[in-house]
Amino acid sequence: MCTVKAGRSGDCKSGCGTTIKHFACNNQEDNRKGSDSILSERTLREIYLKGFEIAIRESQPMMIMTSYNKINGIHSANNYDLCTKAARDEWGFQGMIMTDWTTTHDGPECTAAGCMHAGNDMVMPGRREDQENIRQALHNGTLDRKELKACICHLVKVIWKSNMYE
Repeated sequence: MCTVKAGRSGDCKSGCGTTIKHFACNNQEDNRKGSDSILSERTLREIYLKGFEIAIRESQPMMIMTSYNKINGIHSANNYDLCTKAARDEWGFQGMIMTDWTTTHDGPECTAAGCMHAGNDMVMPGRREDQENIRQALHNGTLDRKELKACICHLVKVIWKSNMYE
């Protein structure tokens, strides 16, 4: 059962979870969708990702929400190195990754299929254009059916861990 630590005592509350956000380099409220954080790998890892790494390794949050901004020219929601290589492969994240609200509404640079390929399991809020983008990507091979199945698997695991299925 997914649990959240309640204080230092180690007591846990079954079925509760948390979402950590905004993953990553979300440093401003103005022009968040137009921001591009240009930084070195060392700066990214030692300053901007360290808190996420600690939270994931120590408490396995239920979800991560990606940010609107780009990181070195790639939207965080479409960033495979961030969502899959770092969070899942290096830090062992077991939960679900989701986009921030309306991430895919701002042009062709951030697509629903790109989000799924990167390791986002859910595109928020989800719209017909996103569904069509995923269908087209599956059809033309830019999104593998295995990637989509992995997204569905992460989503179902989080639902089963919630207190809705005790």
